[in-house]
Formats: sequence, structure tokens, C-alpha cells
Amino acid sequence: MKREVKKLENSKVEVLCDVEPAKWKEYQEKAFHKLAANLELKGFRKGKVPEAMARKEINQGQIFNEAVNLSLQPAYEEVLKEEKLQPFARPSVDVTKLSDTDLQLKFIIVLAPEVKLGQYKGLGIKKDAVKVEEKEIDAEIEKLVAQNANLVVSEKPAKKGDTVVIDFVGSVDGKEFDGGKAENYSLELGSNSFVPGFEDQLVGAKSGDEVEVNVTFPTQYVPELAGKKALFKCKVHEVKEKVVPELDEELIKELNIPDVKDVASLREYEKRALLSQKEGAANNAAFNKVIDKIVEGSKVEIAEEIIAEEVEGMKKNMEQQVSQRGLTLDQYYQITGQKVEDVEKQMKADAEKNLKAILCMEEIAKQEKIEVTDADVEFEFSKIADQYKMEIEKVKEILGKDLPRFKAEIRQRRIQDFVGKENIA
Repeated sequence: MKREVKKLENSKVEVLCDVEPAKWKEYQEKAFHKLAANLELKGFRKGKVPEAMARKEINQGQIFNEAVNLSLQPAYEEVLKEEKLQPFARPSVDVTKLSDTDLQLKFIIVLAPEVKLGQYKGLGIKKDAVKVEEKEIDAEIEKLVAQNANLVVSEKPAKKGDTVVIDFVGSVDGKEFDGGKAENYSLELGSNSFVPGFEDQLVGAKSGDEVEVNVTFPTQYVPELAGKKALFKCKVHEVKEKVVPELDEELIKELNIPDVKDVASLREYEKRALLSQKEGAANNAAFNKVIDKIVEGSKVEIAEEIIAEEVEGMKKNMEQQVSQRGLTLDQYYQITGQKVEDVEKQMKADAEKNLKAILCMEEIAKQEKIEVTDADVEFEFSKIADQYKMEIEKVKEILGKDLPRFKAEIRQRRIQDFVGKENIA
């Protein structure tokens, strides 16, 4: 296959390739037979139309279109193989010549961006010192005790912090609306999980009460309800009071925390946990500063196609997260008041920043020859086996199912360790 290759800016390559006439003829024949196999004509079963009649029904434009589609992947694979190109994003393709004897394709292939590293050692980024205050330990213990509270049925009027079990039916202008009805729903008053004002109107209610709750939906809400007044008819089945246990030896025993036998050892445990969290946050903050500094001093030009693919992935991820909440993207934007163009602009900026960081890290790994050997993998297997008290063969069975990913994670940790060691004071 005849080719012309031209280097473009931003690590792109333009390849003009002429498909051999005999091969192009073959693609056209395959295209015709594929179209004929799906042709439906009165008096004939699908795919059983005589060839002479099929040729009258199928026009040359249809054949060209199908034949070009058949030729694209083989032509692209041949270009990559013969020119030894490693694509970094989806290529663009145009048909630059087309006749019954000629087909010329133009591929614009995006290669891995070239990275010119600046300084990546000795940047001297200082990590923030961390300490744990006694009041922070108190707050963590208070939270832990609250998590072990029991809900006890109460005959008293409901107050903030209590849980009410209710049936409710919502209506706007006398008509019920989707999602506005539930039975035996447990709602903690003061949790702010319902429309503003809803929970407040149930304060003071007792078991057996019927309460009419009037609310106005926020203007930033799903279009069919935004800004509208609604009536919820509620039936209170139970009021449950949260009873927080005493912090004593019995509770500490129930918590079943390793090496925690009394209040003093619980405080030490919480102090270590808080210190570990703060150390992790300080390490991450310092590491991010290092990466920002490395990227700032390096030259990385990324093709728009690469950024666009990254943004597309971010959009799909966002759509999945939103759908898990039972919303569409349009509804999410309406509720949050965000503009699509602002979100996509931020995504593009984040995508470019993330890609530059990844590419700089990869270039550092190349220059420092950071790789993962089979012996390294074996060592990691043994560490995991020791940590979880498992047979090493069982660990291999589990993690070996996606060995390339496991090795990539080890390599990534090593790159990060190297960068941190060389730059964080």
C-alpha cells in the first residue's frame, strides 16, 4: 500500500495511503454481497434476490460507503505496523480520493505527547507538620459512641435527633406526583435529607398523629416541581429516640477494637488513627505541590484529541454517578444550578492538568529506569500473604487474574516513592 507520511504539530502524524486497486475492487465486491444479503424485495426472501436484480437495486454510493468501512481497520492496522506508530488516541480519517478504481484515505494519528522534563529532583518542598489536639480525640470518641446508639420507641413528642417512622403522600395542586409517596419511611429529624421545612413540621408529633406538612420546593429542583408549593399528608407510626450509651468497659468490650481494653487505650488508638490520617493528608498535599512544580517546569504539549477523550471519560463517569442517585444529567444541572459549559470547561482544565502530571511521571520513570521485575511481584505477593495471613498461592490466584494491572500499581507506587523521596523535605 502506497503511503505518504508527514509529521504535524502536537505529536500528530498525517498518513495518506492508497489502497491497492485489486484490494479496493475486492472490498467493493464484499460490500455488494453484504448489502445484497440484507436486501428485501417483493416476491423474494431476504438475501435471496438474484444478483442481477440486486445490482439494479443497490446503487454505487451504497457500495462505496460499505466498502470504505470494510477497508478502514485493515488499512489503519497496516499503517501502524509498517510505520511503527503507537497511537495515543482515536485517529481521524477522511476519504481523499474515491472512484471505482481508486481509494485514498487520510489518517491523522495522535501519538504520545513529547515530554521535555524540567527539574524533577531536589525541589525541596516542605511537608506540613501535623499534631493531634485533645479536643479532636474527644470529638472522635463522641462520634464513635454516637454510632453505637440505640433507637428506642418513645411515647414522647418527636424532637430533633429523633427518628420518625411515617407514611406520606405528596401532592401539588391536589395531584400526587412521582416520587412523593412512601410507607414506613424512617426519617431522622434534623438530618436535612428532605425538602427544607419538611422535618421541622414533624417536630412535636407523636405516634398515631396525622400531620399535614406544607413546603415549597427550591427553585433549583427538577423542573416539574421547582418553586412549587406542595402538601404532604403524613401518618406517624412511631417515634424513636436515640439513646447514646455510656463510655464504659462494657461498651469498649463491644467495640472489639484490637488492643483497646479501657478508655486510656481507646484515646491512644484514636490519636494514632487521627495522626495517620493527618500524615497521609500532609504527604498528599506535599506530593501534589511537587507534581505541580515539575509540570510547571516541563514542556508538555497535548493534542486536543487526547484531552477530548479524557473529558469524554469524565463525563461518562459523572453521568453514572448522577444516575445512581436517580437523576439525569439535565436534572442534576438544574438542581445544582451549574451550567454545562462551566462544568465542561473545568473538566477540560482538570483533564489537561491530570494528563500532564501522568506524562511527566512516566517520563521520570523512563529516565530513572523504574520498572517492576518478576521478583518484585513475588515480593509483593509475600507481603500481602503475611499481612492477611493467607497462603501465597491463594494470593497469586486472586491477584494473578489481572497481573498487568497489579504490576502497574506497584510501578506507580515506586514512581511516587522516588519523586517524594527526591523532593519532599
